[in-house]
Amino acid sequence: MSLSSLSGVRSRVTGLISSVAGPSRLFSASAVASASSAKENARRKKAKMLAKRAAHDAQWAAEASDHALGSPHSGDPSALYNGSRLQRTVLTAESVWYAPLPNYAAGEEPAHYLPGLSAADKELLFGAVPAATTALAFDPERPAASAAVAADQEQQTETMRRILDLRNSDKEGIHVVNRQRIAEEFGRKTESGGLDTGSSEVQAALLTYKIRNLYEHLHTGLNSRDTANRRNLRLLVHKRARVLKYFKRQDEVAYDELLKDLGLTRRAVEGEIKMGM
Repeated sequence: MSLSSLSGVRSRVTGLISSVAGPSRLFSASAVASASSAKENARRKKAKMLAKRAAHDAQWAAEASDHALGSPHSGDPSALYNGSRLQRTVLTAESVWYAPLPNYAAGEEPAHYLPGLSAADKELLFGAVPAATTALAFDPERPAASAAVAADQEQQTETMRRILDLRNSDKEGIHVVNRQRIAEEFGRKTESGGLDTGSSEVQAALLTYKIRNLYEHLHTGLNSRDTANRRNLRLLVHKRARVLKYFKRQDEVAYDELLKDLGLTRRAVEGEIKMGM
């Protein structure tokens, strides 16, 4: 084969290689650019979603603060509640758990007992039973034995006071006591001398207590994502509004006084209540 023929073959082979390699390089560059664009779009979409979620959370917090806590959220949402009748009635877990210990040995009683222990129960446990046991065991001919029985009864009474102290309870036990205290504080006196614990005042006070506890839960740690309890909070706020609306129709003067007792404003419980999920 002549040199001119070899040169022609070489030119055709080179052209063929170029025609194949060229588009391949172009395709590779296009794929990289497309992937980069997709990542950028995904990043922008995620940033937009996060910004929208943050705005939604901020709006929800503002509306919840206003309607749940009862004061305009631009200021201190608990300003009216602090010092209110309801606030003075309920116990906080911290005030129970970290209160100074009573001198049980000297006969001091706990400030608060576990739920379910009535005044009659306390009188029986710490009064009648020890006194009766000591009296029955008294033997004038055996003063030392009688004194030992009396000392044993005192020790048992001290132990019972320690066990039944509310400081040994968890938060749920304190909630039970608080519900009882609210019913006693806001319940109307009946003609028979008892308490009407089903009155609108008691219902509104109990709902406000539940609302504040649930609001606190939703603003602790990552609980703000708890959509189920967000919905529960909204339902409680609307239920309280209905109870107060009914009470207002009965006695508007007493209604305004009750709002003050609960640390609420009319704005928080009247009109359209907007609390998104």
